[in-house]
Amino acid sequence: MGFVSLSGDYLRAGYTSVDNVFLTDYLPYADAEDVKIYLLGLAIASSGYDDETNTLDKMSLLLRLDKERVTEGFRYWEAKGLVRLTATAPFAVKYLSVKAPIKVGSTRNPAKYADFNEEIVRIFPDRVVAPNEYEAYYSVIEESKMDPNAVLLILQYCKDAGKTSTPYVLAVVTDMAKEGYRTVKKVSERISELENNSEDIRQIFAALGIKRAADIDDRRAYLLWTDRQNYRLDAILTAARSLKKRGGMERLKGLMDEVYRSGARTGEEVAAYLSSRDAMRDLAISITKTLGAFYGSTEPLIENYLQPWLNLGFENEGLLSLAKLCFLRGVKSFDGLGTYVEACYKNGVISNNGVQAFVDGENALDEAIKRIFAETDRMDMITESHRRSYRTWLSWGYGYDAIVAVAKSCAETAFPFRAINRVLAELRRQNVFDIDGVNKYLSERGPSALTTSNKGGQDDYLKHAYTKEQLDGVVRRLEDMDDDWGD
Repeated sequence: MGFVSLSGDYLRAGYTSVDNVFLTDYLPYADAEDVKIYLLGLAIASSGYDDETNTLDKMSLLLRLDKERVTEGFRYWEAKGLVRLTATAPFAVKYLSVKAPIKVGSTRNPAKYADFNEEIVRIFPDRVVAPNEYEAYYSVIEESKMDPNAVLLILQYCKDAGKTSTPYVLAVVTDMAKEGYRTVKKVSERISELENNSEDIRQIFAALGIKRAADIDDRRAYLLWTDRQNYRLDAILTAARSLKKRGGMERLKGLMDEVYRSGARTGEEVAAYLSSRDAMRDLAISITKTLGAFYGSTEPLIENYLQPWLNLGFENEGLLSLAKLCFLRGVKSFDGLGTYVEACYKNGVISNNGVQAFVDGENALDEAIKRIFAETDRMDMITESHRRSYRTWLSWGYGYDAIVAVAKSCAETAFPFRAINRVLAELRRQNVFDIDGVNKYLSERGPSALTTSNKGGQDDYLKHAYTKEQLDGVVRRLEDMDDDWGD
């Protein structure tokens, strides 16, 4: 069973249906990440993806969130009655109809938040706070175990900064709660921190070419970089200067997120990463063209493929060589290329020379298989099955000449590769490996043994009366095959 799925009354085919009730009654008051979690899960459940795609790990990768955050998001929607957690090991989610949510029963005392409600009216005297907005505040307080007065402090701070929308305020409250700021004292200290970094933010704004005043989001971003990601100001300014008058703080937030995932931490490392960024973008474009593929953006290719491959020690030329090999074999995706990269890495093949030697060997393998096709008058496409068979023959100890000799003897058969496998397996059983011994065996066997029609004899194995000793012997030989024949 997949990680997420739909209940019967929510099942659709060919598109993702988002009920207007969700858009009007739930989305405005939910954290942005929780909304993304709900919608992506709904899309995956609606599209009928296989179990390999429909997993918590895959959702976490697509959303760029850790699994704990995705789980937390689904628990939020469970509290709203829109999903049901069907299991904890393995964790799975069932989507429910938003028109008939299954809500967890509430034992909330109506008088519990009377003072809280009065303070909200005092903070926002010029607007009417809707009942579902109050409900959203109550939920955050109870789910995060936050002091209601701490929430009011945040509301006042947001209002003073000109940010009064409920979704925005709820996002600030939720983030502070996640960071451990749940009491009036801790929230007050956090607000002081937000206000005490003005000079650093002024320098960042100057580097970006921004002339406006800093807002809450700017200050929260700065504290994320310095407190949680441990960046010094010089590293942030290095990134900011690369974006001067090109996107402002929003662009810088995205770049700092990218830099953080790359592993660059100091100013020097950030500068080195930024200088290599253009080179990686060019490499991504070159590999995409070599594969004959198309991708709308190079950023996910760099982040999910090129950066990890380069971190393993691979070089540009080596990756391009592998891409050419993939194109010749009809592999036209970065996922497919990744299979070859992984194979090289597992075998310690990383340098350009090593990768080229690997590619040359793979091309030689295909050329040998083409020769076999020619000897058997076949024009088949080379498949992994053919390559696997040829590698197996080599591992058995047969050289190119011996394999070609057997191929010639199988030219008149309906399925040459099957026949070659049978003949080589029999030769191996008889410990015949040299070319002279192979030719002698083929001449004695004669072509009729391979080309005789199955008609009239195809059921002989069913008509033969095998003894128990013979059957037991077959089982024993199969079990002992590795011991008898070796690897």
